[in-house]
Amino acid sequence: MGGADLISVGNFARHSSVWSAVTPTLDEVVRLANSDKSSLGRAVPSLSQPARHSLIAETAFLLAKERTSVTKRGNTEVEDSARKFLVQLPRSEKLGDPLDDLEWWEVNEICDKIMSYTHWMSNVEFSPVVPGCGVVDEAVADVAIQFQLIEIKAVNRPFKALDLRQLLTYVAMFYAKGRNFENVTLLNPRLGDLFSISLDSLCAGASGKAAVEVLQDLIEWMTGLQVSA
Repeated sequence: MGGADLISVGNFARHSSVWSAVTPTLDEVVRLANSDKSSLGRAVPSLSQPARHSLIAETAFLLAKERTSVTKRGNTEVEDSARKFLVQLPRSEKLGDPLDDLEWWEVNEICDKIMSYTHWMSNVEFSPVVPGCGVVDEAVADVAIQFQLIEIKAVNRPFKALDLRQLLTYVAMFYAKGRNFENVTLLNPRLGDLFSISLDSLCAGASGKAAVEVLQDLIEWMTGLQVSA
């Protein structure tokens, strides 16, 4: 449960003193992610206004989630759910108008890219709840598939250190509550890019330490960090 004394996963992932101490060589893994990524096919052209990309991306994610659900909602309901989520965030002034046909084309293309990776896998869990840990509030990740945690970034940019920090934060929070992941994946359905790496390799590349040590270090930061810092 949230509270004034808690911080979000995003804020923790931006806490530079944490990451310079725990993962001093993470940039090396970021370079690997962008040089050794796999392809999901051609990129989805950005034909819409940039201010509308967040609504398109969120609607595409929820549409992919809906396709795995027993109870199917219509496109309008999915779009409304995406809008209700995004209006809580900053810079949501361009979300009011309904998605037009061109924007829905982008939604479906991005959704298809997500499904092309997840469709053939079993036990796909969209929006798994990440239990809070220390000062870091409960959150919701994108996709969990057995021992793999997936972060979806439908954006027009390369993978960044912040993306891997977010994944490591989620994994540590799950680990603190007894759920373990062995692999992490960054998926960009907008550009058609995919990067998967074992947790052991990620932590070795980012810190020279074993995964369990890195996760324990992050948990210690979460439980000991002062919010006002």
